[in-house]
Amino acid sequence: MMKSAVVIGATTQVGFALCQYLITKEVEVTGLVWSEKMDEKSEQMLMEIGRNAFFNFQRDRSFNQSLDAVFYCLDGVNHLDVNEQGMYLELAEKGEKLVFISSYRKMPLNQEYKQHLLKKVKDKREESCYSIYLPMVYGPWQQEEEAVYKRLIEELEQKEPAPLAIKEQDVLFVEDVAEAIYHYITRDEKKKEVLFENENPQASEELKRELNLTLLASIEPKEVEKLTRYKVPQRHTIKEGIQAQRDQMYQKLKID
Repeated sequence: MMKSAVVIGATTQVGFALCQYLITKEVEVTGLVWSEKMDEKSEQMLMEIGRNAFFNFQRDRSFNQSLDAVFYCLDGVNHLDVNEQGMYLELAEKGEKLVFISSYRKMPLNQEYKQHLLKKVKDKREESCYSIYLPMVYGPWQQEEEAVYKRLIEELEQKEPAPLAIKEQDVLFVEDVAEAIYHYITRDEKKKEVLFENENPQASEELKRELNLTLLASIEPKEVEKLTRYKVPQRHTIKEGIQAQRDQMYQKLKID
């Protein structure tokens, strides 16, 4: 049973949803961000979650107590310099499990950072580390460059729809991702490197139909093709997921 966790990248899309889900499981969650400088979006996310008794946002990266899990949400990171890598070595030493989460397109960064920590951290073995790779994730707090976000902005601003394409052949709703990460880790699955995929094989097609999107021809890297696939239960329909993202975007626009 997980009782304590640190989420690094708490204001990334997946990191934020993970914090929210862990809280529902009464896990004591500490959120950290990769950069010391907070943008307006990060401030809004932390305001939304910060009043919960099970959540603590911490700028100081030092911990005295042991942790059940440390989650590294890497999608908000393009490059990890030496200082950033060093910041989280102590956290890795405190974590019983280390979980590296990124889109599959950031697989090299994910592997590089995991191996860097394993070399530096004493008594930490591959068996205690997980790498979880994701296809496109939609839902609240999606990145603004994604086609789903752009389409919903057009809708909210009542603009004529432009041709838009998604890059991945599979899609996952962010809250389903957070729940799946929790259950995968707490069940101590044997496979330590996995690619999450929607149990609904028609999810991408449904999303494209709902929002009038097309698929941009793309090929998965060969390294990804070798990964074990883990079926993520689709707890929310495509329509429900789109509506959740629409609601969050509308609320953000009202705040702005």
